[in-house]
This record gives sequence, structure tokens and C-alpha cells, in this order.
Amino acid sequence: MKRIHSLDFFRGIMLILITVDHFLSEKDIVRHFTYEFIGWVTAAEGFVFLSGLTAGIIYTHKLIKKGERYTNEAAKKRAWLIYRNHIAILLFALIAVLFGYGLNEYWVNHYSLFAENPFLSIFLGATLLYQPIYLDILPMYAVFILFVPVIIKYFQKGIVWQLFACSIGLYMFPIFMGSNILNDITQIRDINTGFFNLLSWQFLFFLGLFSGFSYYYGKTNRWLNNKYLLLFSLILFSGLFLIKNLHVNLDGLDLLFSKNILGPVRLINCLSIVFIIAFVSTKTPRWFSSKPMCYLGRYSLEVYSFHVLLIILLKPLKEAFSDFYSIQITHYFFAYPLALLMILLLIVPALFLAPTLLRKKTYVLRKKEAIPPYEDAELANASLLLEENK
Repeated sequence: MKRIHSLDFFRGIMLILITVDHFLSEKDIVRHFTYEFIGWVTAAEGFVFLSGLTAGIIYTHKLIKKGERYTNEAAKKRAWLIYRNHIAILLFALIAVLFGYGLNEYWVNHYSLFAENPFLSIFLGATLLYQPIYLDILPMYAVFILFVPVIIKYFQKGIVWQLFACSIGLYMFPIFMGSNILNDITQIRDINTGFFNLLSWQFLFFLGLFSGFSYYYGKTNRWLNNKYLLLFSLILFSGLFLIKNLHVNLDGLDLLFSKNILGPVRLINCLSIVFIIAFVSTKTPRWFSSKPMCYLGRYSLEVYSFHVLLIILLKPLKEAFSDFYSIQITHYFFAYPLALLMILLLIVPALFLAPTLLRKKTYVLRKKEAIPPYEDAELANASLLLEENK
């Protein structure tokens, strides 16, 4: 199966934007243009959709070529790898808070349970019940990937609308019942299931998964050649862009734009941009094939994991530099030249080391199930997908 370089390209772009957004402060003028500038959408939404899209393509291919048992095993192994990365980052953050000179003072407010009760924090973190800032993405992906094979199997059986109804129902649940339902039920103070509501964000991943499945069977051509759908998406995107950047009064409507439960307007905004980009990229694929970006996107799990380590290590230093020298641009926004230099000359270049430093053979299948090296390269993907090695 031919590799789709544009998917790697856009994953690479999303990873850089995520890194910039995580590293820079809210008042940084650069971050103003990388975080929700084009509407109520961030790189996180794009990355989740792309992960689902890629999973849909790859796992549909695996299910057809290798069978259900092989695909289920592959998903379990991949989920285990993602979980291991999460635990490694969790332990790294714990060490930084407990023993990191200059790091503990900065991070103790974000990872307070590490300092208050290290053993409880590790237990809750290992059971995915403690997911503080930057430690709440990989657990979500690990859960999502476990469901991919069974969902694709039912797609193939034609049970599509039933799955859509189920996914939409799960998506609507936090909107009507509240986003912290688990915390409310348990009444355990230290439980933190992360910023991203799993029930809400599964719908965006599900839409990506269905799109990937449809793409594999050639069913997306009629969408991507529909100029009326493109026009509708452009109008929708432009309208939301103007409403946001003209600061139209939307008091009382926060739920529609909420990020943690992926509010309906935010979801629609994201899908309109996704369609516009998909339409353009299918017509001009060479525009979206930069080798550096494709390289980052191809090894997304390693790059994402490494970026969290960099954030934990270097963000306190960035804050010190920002306090030392800044330029006021408006009454709210500042330029932080030293922070920008750190991003351009240190953080982003370091991301390219992640595949070399972190990538390992994830598991070895039985010899009779082993596949040729070409498929190894093909399946080393985004944040979720199977990476197979002989």
C-alpha cells in the first residue's frame, strides 16, 4: 500500500504547533497566532482527527490482508507501547518534581500530588486516574486504539449508522451530564482524568477512523470533488473566524465552544477546516510533502513523548528568560525574544532527535507472521498506529 506523505506532513505540522503552544506562555504574541487564531480550533483537534484517519486506513488494510486475530494483537501491542511511554513520562515528571533543582519549584503547582503523595500519584497515574497537564494525551490514545479493530470490523459488516449513533450518544453525554462525572461519582479528591474528556473526544477520533476506512475503499472521492461542500465549508470557516476575531459577545454559550468536552461549534469549526485542507491537499499533494515535516509525522509517538520531556526540562528556564527580557506589544500581549530563540534553535531542532533516541522495536511477531521491511516503514506512524518489526 502506497504511503500517503501528506498525512505525515500534517501530523508533523500539528506536532510543532502543539510543542509551540505548550512551551510559550499565554501572553506570548507568537502563541496568539498558533493557538486558536483561525477559529475555535487548535492543533490538538487536528492531531486527533489525523490519528483516527491514519488508523482507519492502516488497520483496514491489516484486517483485510492479515485477518482479525492479527489486527487485534497489533492494536493491543500498540496500546501497550503508548501506555509504556505514558508511564515513562509520568516517572520523569515525578523525578523532576521531587529532585529536579529549579524544576520542582515551577512544576509543584501543576503536579502537586507528586510532592504530596508520590506513591499514590504513581498508582493513580498507572491506572489512568491521575492525568495532570501534558500527561493526559497518551492515555486517551491508548484507549482509543484498543477499539479500532472491532469498530473497523463492524464498518465492514455495514453496521455504520448504529456505530455513529453510539458515538454521538457518548459525545453528547458530557454536554448534558457534565465533564467531570467520574470525579463527581467517586468524590476522591486526587482523581484527575485529564483535561480532554474521553467521551467527547472519541467522536472526533471516530470521524477520522470512518474517513480512513472510507478512503481505503475509495469512497471519499465524491466528497473531495464536491465544490458545493467546499463552498459551504469556506463560508462556515470564514463566519466562525470573523465571529471569534471580532470578539462578538457570546456570553452564556461557553459550552458550545468548550475545548475539554469538544463543544459542538468547536467540532464543526474543526471539521470545516479539515475538509478545506483535505480538498486542497488532494489536488496539490506536492505542496504537502516536505521531508522534515514528514519525518516528524512518521514518528509521531516518539516526537510527542520527547516534546513532553523537553517541556518539563526547559519551560522553567524559558519563564526565567521571559521575566528577564520582554517587549510589550499591546496591553495584553508581549514578545519574548529569548523564548522564541529557544523554540527556533533548541526545542524544534531537538524534536528531530526523538526517533533516534526513543524509537525501538516494539514487539516481535511469530516468524510466520513477520512482514517485510517495507511495511515496517509504512506502519511507523502517528500517535497510535502499529509499528511492526521483523
